[in-house]
Amino acid sequence: MDDRVIARLQIKDKKFEIFVDCEKAMLIKESKSSDIDSALLVDNVFKDVRRGEVAGDLPRYFGTEDTKKIALEIIKRGDVQLSAAYREKQNEMLKKRIIDNIASMAIDSTTNLPIPRKRIELAMQDIHHNFDFGKSEKDQTEEILSKLKKVLPIKLGEFEYSAEAPIQYANDILMYLKRLADIKNTIRTDSSMNVDFSVKAGNEGELLSRLKSVTHGNITIRRI
Repeated sequence: MDDRVIARLQIKDKKFEIFVDCEKAMLIKESKSSDIDSALLVDNVFKDVRRGEVAGDLPRYFGTEDTKKIALEIIKRGDVQLSAAYREKQNEMLKKRIIDNIASMAIDSTTNLPIPRKRIELAMQDIHHNFDFGKSEKDQTEEILSKLKKVLPIKLGEFEYSAEAPIQYANDILMYLKRLADIKNTIRTDSSMNVDFSVKAGNEGELLSRLKSVTHGNITIRRI
């Protein structure tokens, strides 16, 4: 079922409106799609969609009578109404991104150990933050952290490590480091590889486990 909203564009004294699917129209507006066939729900351009009044003299304002080309211009240059369903979905996506970011670096300030994601999610229920995708994600993250500090001994950080392993494991080690950490320095010899890296708290356990597994334990890892 489509999520029908109105997209409109004002050109001088004329208003042009179309019926569109909210999410698909926003993908076009954000230059993530050009699929006007899916976004445009009624193959007409209106001067007032609610009254069903079709707009005329389109070539004068758009240089064409092609409804789809006009609809693309209206979406890109004009305003697209945001439905409740779209707002809810975007807010949920924002919530997940922020929690993912916090969980990846969350450290218990009393133990200096990573805080499990589940513990953060439970704490989020206590701080009652209203996520709003229309506001700065950075500002909301800082606001949430400020609230979380009242219910959790939380700080954000990364751990610095140095590792040494036989050279035959170098490619596998680097594969996981590139995926889960930030490589600072790498030194290779004919027989071994030394690598310095930093890892976010939330990724530390998984990364160290994978490095030990892929090298069959033939690796020396120390925290710097």
